[in-house]
Amino acid sequence: LRKQAAVDCPQCQVGEGCQIYASRPPVCAEFFCGWRALPKLSDDWRPDRSGVMVTFDDQDIPPGYAIRPAFKLVITQDTVKIDADAFAGYVAGLVEAKIPVFLSLRGPPGHHSAKVFLNDRLTWPVSTRDRGAILAALEAVFAILQSGTFDSATLSGPPVAPSP
Repeated sequence: LRKQAAVDCPQCQVGEGCQIYASRPPVCAEFFCGWRALPKLSDDWRPDRSGVMVTFDDQDIPPGYAIRPAFKLVITQDTVKIDADAFAGYVAGLVEAKIPVFLSLRGPPGHHSAKVFLNDRLTWPVSTRDRGAILAALEAVFAILQSGTFDSATLSGPPVAPSP
């Protein structure tokens, strides 16, 4: 599969899914969407409905976190369509359980996503159970991500044909 970062796959049909699912390339077959594996996430969290894709990330986790990999919540649309309290509550539960969690924003076409580690920013609001402070911290991180710069992603190597 050869495509730019942050560009939808040409095989993806909105509302239908992958048009080559049975013969999709290994990079697609090996991808693990957290929404499918986490029973606490309702259908409201399905990425195309929520604007959030739950993935897992083993990079950039600060020392002191025994649980690996980290949860990475990738914002894929202009607005998150999950109720703010449900989103904040889920993130707060992860932080309280000392599970490393990142908030990530998909970059523009041809650029990598950016991410911010949430645990350090949310430890105090979560420990005080201050819903307003939790929401404010999440909004501040989202603003940081929106105003940040995204690293350019370049394609390298020959295109990979789908598996037969």
